[in-house]
Amino acid sequence: MRLKGFPVFLVFAFALGALMLLPALAAGLERDWRSARLFFYASLFVMLAASALGAAAWRRGESGSNARAELMTLLGVFAAGPVFAAAPIALILPEIGWTGAYFEATSSLTTTGATLITPFSAPPSIHLWRSMLGWLGGLATLVGAISILAPRELLDLPGASSAGEARMRVGRILALGPGGRRAARALMAVGPAYAGLTAIAAAALATSGAPSFVALCHAMGIVSTSGISPLAGGLAAEGNRMAEVVAVLFLILSMSRLTLGRRGPTAGPGAARTWLEARRDPEIQLLVIAVAIATVWLFAHGIWVGAGPSQIFDSPFHAGRALWGGFATSIGMISTSGYVSADWPDVVTWAQVEAPSLMLMGLATLGGGVATTAGGVKLFRAYALYRHGGGELDRLCHPSRIDTARTSGGKLSRDAIINAWVYVMLYMTALAVALMALTLAGMEFDAAMAGAVASLSNTGPLFPLATGADYQQASEAARAVMLAAMILGRIEVLAAVALCNPAYWRK
Repeated sequence: MRLKGFPVFLVFAFALGALMLLPALAAGLERDWRSARLFFYASLFVMLAASALGAAAWRRGESGSNARAELMTLLGVFAAGPVFAAAPIALILPEIGWTGAYFEATSSLTTTGATLITPFSAPPSIHLWRSMLGWLGGLATLVGAISILAPRELLDLPGASSAGEARMRVGRILALGPGGRRAARALMAVGPAYAGLTAIAAAALATSGAPSFVALCHAMGIVSTSGISPLAGGLAAEGNRMAEVVAVLFLILSMSRLTLGRRGPTAGPGAARTWLEARRDPEIQLLVIAVAIATVWLFAHGIWVGAGPSQIFDSPFHAGRALWGGFATSIGMISTSGYVSADWPDVVTWAQVEAPSLMLMGLATLGGGVATTAGGVKLFRAYALYRHGGGELDRLCHPSRIDTARTSGGKLSRDAIINAWVYVMLYMTALAVALMALTLAGMEFDAAMAGAVASLSNTGPLFPLATGADYQQASEAARAVMLAAMILGRIEVLAAVALCNPAYWRK
């Protein structure tokens, strides 16, 4: 997969080096000359290394792309890209070592948000770099989904009656061509809307009272659903309910492909009309149902187990905080950002249960929408299996029934149902393998389950929330398993399995 003769991966590596100049500038403005100097040195090294490797691999003209090259490029971005991105982290924080720096860079680029760094032990430039990596990883995920996964029939788009129609829809947006050219068109298609949404989110968070630097980092973490924060405790550390409202709103926007419009990242009346039709979108419907069930269950459990309905009237403010905390945290988990509301402790107290880890893991596993930065199984696949199961139950009573399951864009295709079933089975298999590997690495079963779900669904903050421990307490072997699960969850399990297809490796 090449862009004007240069491998796309090395173009991405060069961009990583160029972006290191921004944290260097920020550190200079803070008079942190050591961090500024090391970021500048790392930037020069990465750009020179990428240029040298690109010159060695350069070919005149642009060669045709194939599935193997495109999928290897996607894998390289999230597995080998962190090798370059980890350079400034290792130089500025030598105490975590190169393996720790690679863990930080990988968890950021895969939008997982897991960290070995305590907020007070790192300068602001490192937190800015982690946030930028998460944001860039989210953009790479969108570009990869549109230019690689969808054309290769590894991603189903809601509303397409077949894989071929989905491929044609992407083709109309991008004018499908060779891989590098297709990636460039995808970047031009989603980049402006992605950056614009981030800028609006940062302005809204700053208006709500958050400091400018924190607002910028949280905006990048929200739009990319990486959940990265420069504060200990994340979004909840501020105790700012207005900022949480803004975060919930933009997390919902980030979880749906409708944010970019049905025919691409358009703006204006077409995009507004698309959002007016959101109530008929299957992913939005399933999102509302899942969040409502989680929120109502937590609230009702407190009434049932606690003092009864009078508890609401005796402490209405406590009840309101419990209701909002359950709702905001559910949105944070299903978006796979992992952001937790400041009212989450009130939810636990109100519900009179220990942290409902299984419910949070279930929301993270369900994940957000297809062709978004969210991880997990994805809402459309869950919807496809639900409609297929309902149709099979109806067919028991009416054997001659014709399946008419439809989405807002058309009939639910048999290909989409088969792909959803295969993906879910592969995802559960990968989850089981990660769970066994973590237990063999010395983790207790509960912690291993939380670590496997958090890594494979790219919801890093879920692990400390569910276990009360942090990633520093995990062994090197356990962190290696988590790294593999993060990368596998980000590139999609089907893409990893496709790389094992011998046909992709034949000339």
